Amino acid sequence: MNSLLLANLLALLTGLAFAAGDTAVHFALRTSTPVTGILTLSVVTLLIYGPVALATFPVLEIGWSAFLVFLAAGVASPGLAGTLLYMSFRRIGLSRSVTIISCAPLLTVLFAIVFFDESPTYLVFIGTLFIVLGVMLLAQERRKRGMERTSGRSVWHSFIYAGLAVFMFALTAVLRKIGVTMVSSLSVGLSIAALGALLVVVVWNFFLPKNDRIRIGSYDAKFFIASGVISSTGHLAFFAALQIGPLSTVAPLVYSAPLFALFFSWIFFRKSERLNAPLIIGAILICAGAALVTMSRQ
Repeated sequence: MNSLLLANLLALLTGLAFAAGDTAVHFALRTSTPVTGILTLSVVTLLIYGPVALATFPVLEIGWSAFLVFLAAGVASPGLAGTLLYMSFRRIGLSRSVTIISCAPLLTVLFAIVFFDESPTYLVFIGTLFIVLGVMLLAQERRKRGMERTSGRSVWHSFIYAGLAVFMFALTAVLRKIGVTMVSSLSVGLSIAALGALLVVVVWNFFLPKNDRIRIGSYDAKFFIASGVISSTGHLAFFAALQIGPLSTVAPLVYSAPLFALFFSWIFFRKSERLNAPLIIGAILICAGAALVTMSRQ
């Protein structure tokens, strides 16, 4: 198996793991808060990969530049991006939130052009059109169903959390790609990134409204822990894919997560989140756009 194929398979595994982890979080958020999910993911990642990092890699050889790159990546995602995404779950649902995140490959490719001097082809522009049309279709579908919860606010108000998460996810992919070229140990990268996410949780928790702060109960703990284990595995696969494959190929495949998320949503949330034709078409358009962007780099 060549390195590009292995990287692509790892990227798809990442998408599946992220979708499964997000589904588990969706259950936990019925009684808990988004920031609690990020706290659990950070702690679980440190407990699993921290000891491995300390046992297999000399700490003094990491270097401050690599440490800060991984730390910044963790602050951006899962720190800020994860919290924003989970907040989006509450406002527009799992399937819509995760589908909008499919815009991140486009922004990641644009970042790759800036930071890695890559040259896009015409397929990038076609993929961009598909992604934009898909997001517009999702917004139109939500408007027609009259799902706004607060009168006097634009329908786009509820999509801002997912939009900000898109930016953070794209930035994180660039930082991780830089990080894995500086430090070969995946466990070290995961552990430092988890510290960055934990830093966000500790600081942000004090500024959140009381009802949105860290809260763990007997019902949600098991779902958060399950999500932490699954998502940390996904992050490991993502780091491994970035280590052996190009960013512009790996990133779009990671965002195959919406297809998996739609499947999980249909299984677990079909009563509260019905998957109608516009939603499915929007997801297909966005994923097709991501696929075209991937093809343009091969």
